[in-house]
Amino acid sequence: MVGHLTRGRRYSTITLTLIQAVVGAVIFTAADVPGLVHAVTNFGWAAWLGVLYLGLACSVFAFLAQMWAIRRTSAARASLLMGTEPVWAVLAGVTIGAETLGIVGGIGAVLIIASTFWGQRVEAAHRARVDTAEPRHPLPVG
Repeated sequence: MVGHLTRGRRYSTITLTLIQAVVGAVIFTAADVPGLVHAVTNFGWAAWLGVLYLGLACSVFAFLAQMWAIRRTSAARASLLMGTEPVWAVLAGVTIGAETLGIVGGIGAVLIIASTFWGQRVEAAHRARVDTAEPRHPLPVG
């Protein structure tokens, strides 16, 4: 949808990411004013450094990368690849956070990966059918 709405317009990826960040900050600040007051009065420099890192690295950079990729691929492929985000989160949690992966989580990861591959095959088959179809010519104007 983002690619469709921005195609042919002068919006840059950075502009769209900035708009998303500002709108999110305003909405979530308004939704938890007491939490914001608590953070401002109780967070030390280390906590604010963590908030800054999470905001920039995990949100802004992630949105920039997503927007860049979405503009360069099909909507079907982007949605399929973005559907694997939970698997990447589990992988990071297990390798970096020393979390354990249970049987249900493992089955879920396998199902997500299998459905992504299946979706990619469906999309590739559709593209192959479209590419081999006869080109459509407009009716002559007479």
